[in-house]
Amino acid sequence: MLLPLSFLIGYSAFGQEKESKSNAKETSDSTIVLGKGRIVYQNRIYHENASYMTMAYGAGYGFESKGIEQNMTLSFQKFFKQVGVQIGYHSSSDSKIWWRSDQKLNDLFVGLGKRLESTTYNFSAFAGPAYSYGSYLYPITDTSGVVKVYPYRFKTVGVHAEFQATYKISYDIGVGLSVYGSVNRYYSAAGAQIHLYFSTAFVRNY
Repeated sequence: MLLPLSFLIGYSAFGQEKESKSNAKETSDSTIVLGKGRIVYQNRIYHENASYMTMAYGAGYGFESKGIEQNMTLSFQKFFKQVGVQIGYHSSSDSKIWWRSDQKLNDLFVGLGKRLESTTYNFSAFAGPAYSYGSYLYPITDTSGVVKVYPYRFKTVGVHAEFQATYKISYDIGVGLSVYGSVNRYYSAAGAQIHLYFSTAFVRNY
């Protein structure tokens, strides 16, 4: 009679210990390396060095308008081992970005860069050429000596550079700060932005 009772008590204790270990594993933030660029983090499998997209909005200084401007950037970053390629669109204006303005810079840019990534942070830096277009206000003095301001439209080639620092809320979603500069012969700008980070790292649950 005592032997079966002891067996039942021991089996129950073993089951509780196994369940406790299973729950500890589910709540663990430790990282397991699977190989081939994959890791297990918080019971999910992720790609390391995965591509990601950022959506950013902020404020900066327009060197042509000589004032504070609003700006936005949409960009996609893809990585090939140690080198990243960035493509995106940037805009800076003396009014709201979605409004029409005679003082506005637009950039379509491509950049090369590097990143430093962990389970909770992502740091990236990119720089490269940009196709820049837009307009700015240009003062002209007429024959009677009156100064009139006209919009001057431009299309040119420039340079766009950006640094991103992201805190990951989960491994593939985060929020961060971007600092950028856009330089061309007609309309240059620099500023800071708050960005949202969306990665393609998720593979499946572990």
